[in-house]
Amino acid sequence: MSKPVFKVQTISVYISTTLVLLLLGVMGILFVVAQEISRNIQDNLGVSVIINSEVEEPGIVKLKEELEASRYTQEVAYISKEQALEEQRTELGIDPVEQLGYNPYEAELEITLQPEYANSDSLAIIESTLLRNRNIKEVIYQKDLMNSVNDSIRKVGAAMLVLLALLTIISWSLISNLVRLSIYSKRFLLHTMKLTGATWGFIRKPFIISNIWIGLFSGIMANILLASSIYILQGQIPGLISYLPLNGLAIVGATVILFGIIICSLCAFTSVNRFLRMRNNDLYFI
Repeated sequence: MSKPVFKVQTISVYISTTLVLLLLGVMGILFVVAQEISRNIQDNLGVSVIINSEVEEPGIVKLKEELEASRYTQEVAYISKEQALEEQRTELGIDPVEQLGYNPYEAELEITLQPEYANSDSLAIIESTLLRNRNIKEVIYQKDLMNSVNDSIRKVGAAMLVLLALLTIISWSLISNLVRLSIYSKRFLLHTMKLTGATWGFIRKPFIISNIWIGLFSGIMANILLASSIYILQGQIPGLISYLPLNGLAIVGATVILFGIIICSLCAFTSVNRFLRMRNNDLYFI
């Protein structure tokens, strides 16, 4: 009785639980992808720090080192006047020096922000701090775009969390019903064991162990199906793997297995207790 009995009913529990956990895993992966896309967008929202023209090279290098040491920066790139001029020559196809007689561009530092600082409130503070430096002429960033991106990230994140919560509740309900049905056929056996003096813990143990195995096996099978689907989609969608970090996938996989084990064992626990509380006559009318 401590081992799962592979009858049609038991196999259907395995298959149904696997499908429910698979759906939960798909939602988890979509959540990871959404978070990774959000992080990539935030990483590309940079800040341009325009340097005053009278600042010499050593002063710019020192300022660059100070910015690199700041907690809000990931990376700082230095673009000299000559480099900025060359980039404009390439993009516009004309030479501003020939038109104006001088190089109109200033040296600048391109700051890549840490994702948690890529929002309007943090950037307002950062801008105010930077402009106190006399070597800095101007701070430029796409404020409207940043607000739009952060607003979209919040909405998508909230929607994904709501969907995950709803799916978790639905999954719990479906698996609970499946486990309860698998134990239903043994309700008279449970009552007989209770009448012979067996403790509730002794009666519950084999059912809980059996359902732990169901949850473990179903979780593993769901993860195998998820991995196979990702492998197939990777060939169809170039660059997909870049939005699927290994740590995120590992968390989803572990969560699917853990959720399967916990929900199946808890459902077995509550279902067995429900039948044990019933009187003998009540078992015929459920």
